Amino acid sequence: MKISTRYVASVLILFLTFAVSHAQQTDTKKSQIAQTEKIDFAVGRNPEAIIFDGTNIWVANGMADSVMKLGVTDGANLGTFTVGSRPSALAYDGQNIWVANRFSHNVMKLRASDGALLDTIKVGKSPEALLFDGTSIWVANGEDGTVTKLRPNDGANCTFIVGQRPIAMAFDGSSVWVLNNNSGNVTKLRVDDGTNLGTFSVGRSPTGIASDGSNIWVTNFYSKSVIRLNNDGSVRDRISVEDGPSSVSFLGGHIVVTNYGGGSVSLIEPQHANVVRTLAVGKSPGAVAFDGANIWVANSGSNTVSRVAL
Repeated sequence: MKISTRYVASVLILFLTFAVSHAQQTDTKKSQIAQTEKIDFAVGRNPEAIIFDGTNIWVANGMADSVMKLGVTDGANLGTFTVGSRPSALAYDGQNIWVANRFSHNVMKLRASDGALLDTIKVGKSPEALLFDGTSIWVANGEDGTVTKLRPNDGANCTFIVGQRPIAMAFDGSSVWVLNNNSGNVTKLRVDDGTNLGTFSVGRSPTGIASDGSNIWVTNFYSKSVIRLNNDGSVRDRISVEDGPSSVSFLGGHIVVTNYGGGSVSLIEPQHANVVRTLAVGKSPGAVAFDGANIWVANSGSNTVSRVAL
């Protein structure tokens, strides 16, 4: 039987089209895998907090009484600096790194360029969270049921009463929201003068809080969920995540939740409140930072930080 040249050419074109399409699909899958690849870097004992200063990553090693400065490109240790007892929170004011030392009842101000200690300021009992609002540093004093507002240049401060065991804070552009773990609620303070604008109930044992500019997000550790609040403090909806959601942040256009019990982070699309991805990280993740391209996760149970590309 004679096969026409036109038939052979048609079959060849179909084969080549299939081959190209298959190669493109394979490349796409490889690209998707690369985007979720995880690299772990060893740090000190019990990393509890992590922050990006625009150039480098800083990690607070809770059980080592130190902070580490890591290179963002390769995770290299650029310096380890001794701080107070049980460093538990970090903040960056544009020039300096602030460290809350839970058992020393103080905060330390380190120069970001070289880690030099510039100041040590006494605050309330058991400072467990820090926040920079663009002008002032806020400190949540867990055992006192208060927050302290500090002026960064000289440490001048004032203190405001909130709920029982404040352990996290968020800034929405005009107000500071304080999460009160033992009270099961959040307190909204006017950023200018600390005036109490309301206290709103959330879930059982809330542990983390974040603002996306329009809504407030709160993690409920024991109910495996995140609550979204409207700006007036009313509950808008509840989103299920994995076991033990601890911290929450608004990073890279996503609401990022660390699942302490699940060893993972959940990425929530904020407009529709849908979980779009869940990424495996290290053991007992408790804090996250974002460098513009990667999520950095402090894994307190692994003594590592994980870098995951978005």
